[in-house]
Amino acid sequence: MDERLWQWLAAAELSPARARQILGTVVRERRASRDEIASHPLLSRAEADRVRDASDSAIEGALRAGVRLLAEADYPEGLRSSGEAPPAVFVWGDPACLQAPAVGIVGTRGATAYGKAVASKFAEALARAGATVISGGALGIDSAAHRGALAVGGRTAAVLAGGVDRVYPAVHAGLFMQIREHGCLVSQFALGSSPSGYRFLVRNRLIAGLCRAVVVVEAPERSGALSTAHAANDFGREVFVVPATIDKMGFRGSHALIRDGATLVDHPDQVLEAVGLPTSAALAAPERSPASSVGEAILAALTENPITTDRLAEQTGLGAAQLLAELTDLEMEGWVTKHPGGFAKRV
Repeated sequence: MDERLWQWLAAAELSPARARQILGTVVRERRASRDEIASHPLLSRAEADRVRDASDSAIEGALRAGVRLLAEADYPEGLRSSGEAPPAVFVWGDPACLQAPAVGIVGTRGATAYGKAVASKFAEALARAGATVISGGALGIDSAAHRGALAVGGRTAAVLAGGVDRVYPAVHAGLFMQIREHGCLVSQFALGSSPSGYRFLVRNRLIAGLCRAVVVVEAPERSGALSTAHAANDFGREVFVVPATIDKMGFRGSHALIRDGATLVDHPDQVLEAVGLPTSAALAAPERSPASSVGEAILAALTENPITTDRLAEQTGLGAAQLLAELTDLEMEGWVTKHPGGFAKRV
């Protein structure tokens, strides 16, 4: 299949089954022009109009920039066997990263400092162990996950709800460039197309299909991340959920997933064990000192007995958001432990 043919079919936004049916007709009858695709009897008028409106200039520019087509035969096995894989996707970057064990990290755009710190630390640990971290390229949890993988020289892929040549949100232009250099951008939508509501739901199912497991970090009651988790269940992938305290409204959807049977996790090693990758203990010993001077100040204020975060804030002069983010880092790195009474230095 050539890129222009898939550009036209992707613009029609058909189900994978119908796209394959039309492709079979095209191959059999050797019909490959835009007008012939648009006049195919299996297309509705709206679908035909979308084929006619598909941008040829977008695909020409994208191909020159390095975008290519990934056919079904080159998909990772999990996606091929999902039953919902599109016949092809556009990829910008190195599609080889999709062949490595992949774990999705998803959550809300309006993430808390705690949620973003957790997403980053889980992504770092997964990337160090050789996993490709997959997310949706959005603000909040998605971007924290991508950046966490990149920070340790790991691989990451962003599955998009528009064309791989469209940066959305615009502030992620630099991030998307880094992802292309250390992974890839992926989309089943036509080049030049803009993200829209229903496309995010389709995108979420593709994320789930590409992954061995999905980690939901922070999801309110109405969150697209929940649709990714449900799709993962449909595909037989394990869903992990990072919890928070019961007063965190942004985690109500996450906690609902746990009530419905998702696996609660509080450390990346639990995910690594489940997908058959080496844990942090197997990879390397802990560092001699925390990575930041702020972390060192927090450790200096801690003892072997739990101290509340309010007390720690008084002793260190840190704001609540920064303190929780730093404590999350220290906990992930094995320096502190969390107790009902607060945090304590690990002995």
